[in-house]
Amino acid sequence: MRRRPNPVQALVASFALVIAVGGWCLHQPWAAVPGKQLSWVEAVFTATSATCVTGLVVRMPDDHTVAGQIVIVSLIQVGGLGIITFGLFFLLLTGQRLSLFGRGVIQSSLAAGPWEDFWPLLRTVFGATLTIEGIGALVLAVGWWGEKGPLALAWGAFHAVSAFCNAGFSLHAQNLIPWRGNPFIAITTGLLIICGGLGFYPMTELWRRWRSHGRAPLSLHARTVFIVTVWLLCIGWAGFALLEWGTTLRGLPWHEKALGIWFQGITPRTAGFATLDYGAMNPATLVFTMGLMFIGASPGSTGGGVKTTTIGVLVAVIIARIRSRRQVQSFKRGISPVSVGDALVVMLLASCVVLGGMLLVPLIEHGFVGGPQARSMFLAQAFDVVSAFGTVGLSTGITPSLSPPSWVVLTVVMFVGRVGPLTLGLALAGRRPRPEPAYAEESIMVG
Repeated sequence: MRRRPNPVQALVASFALVIAVGGWCLHQPWAAVPGKQLSWVEAVFTATSATCVTGLVVRMPDDHTVAGQIVIVSLIQVGGLGIITFGLFFLLLTGQRLSLFGRGVIQSSLAAGPWEDFWPLLRTVFGATLTIEGIGALVLAVGWWGEKGPLALAWGAFHAVSAFCNAGFSLHAQNLIPWRGNPFIAITTGLLIICGGLGFYPMTELWRRWRSHGRAPLSLHARTVFIVTVWLLCIGWAGFALLEWGTTLRGLPWHEKALGIWFQGITPRTAGFATLDYGAMNPATLVFTMGLMFIGASPGSTGGGVKTTTIGVLVAVIIARIRSRRQVQSFKRGISPVSVGDALVVMLLASCVVLGGMLLVPLIEHGFVGGPQARSMFLAQAFDVVSAFGTVGLSTGITPSLSPPSWVVLTVVMFVGRVGPLTLGLALAGRRPRPEPAYAEESIMVG
């Protein structure tokens, strides 16, 4: 008897299906300007980057026709929310009942609790997405109107979707660098990135709390998301200002410095937009940015990485061990051993994926030959690997110059970063939990 796929497998398969369809579309002649047709590897790479809301590119934006750009922004929107989430929303819209399988898929996709009433949740998700992207598109259009006229509406819509979904795709070859001093562009894009990276379920809880005038409580998950996000933003702003004050920020007017610090402190959180040239930044800034990219956004959001809650749980574990507590606690609540175990597994698997990418890309590009050139390129290549895993899209500019096998490696890393290493592992295992015997415990010396 053929076994039905579980919700996690369906979620992973849906992303793979969207990437396959998107890659086929982008490979077609009508998706690129004459003489610039994408190869299969380039098309699949771009489709993966869009669906996994990353933003790494191997072609310039001008190489795509309007139809190709529509395909890309559609992949970004579908990848940000999830194709199955779209399907279940329209299913509920027609009055159909949601099966247990469908509820499981939504739980996996949006990081919702099993007790959640999913119709109001989906309605809130789609309503909030359209509202936030719509407002963002209009404000961005105002920022571009003087330069682009009516075309600013299309630019605003494209970049609003790309920013809210934390994709980082831009219609300009220099990303947002030409508008680093434009507050309409920098502030609006930054706010869209933050909103998209919080996760739909915490945003729904925040909305309910606001409507109840503070009476509706926030779950431990939502509190962890908000607190860790605020801390990471503050660390990002302070770190970037300290490390880049004498390099990329030198000589800029004070308002451009302020906007640059604001934007670059936000964008490593899986966005990929840039208002300053990362190729001109010092190595310490790149390493600092890699740390932020590795953490990424929050569960159930449009971003990737190991997630803010994973870091929150691991910090709570460290505090509990230092204070000799038997229970891991946060905000006067105990964190379940299952959550602690999941956080440790996610961190370990993510580290293995990133280290594997850091090993393969230099090996593909330089073979077993060492020398100054290979060593000088390693940081830029490692930066791209971490950017791919965090589905960020920031780069020092080397991505188009990498060989096709390296693009394949980055494609795999992007996919793992978007669906999550633990989710992918569960999907590949595909086994249902079985009763297991309990054995006597022993201690192992570690550290």
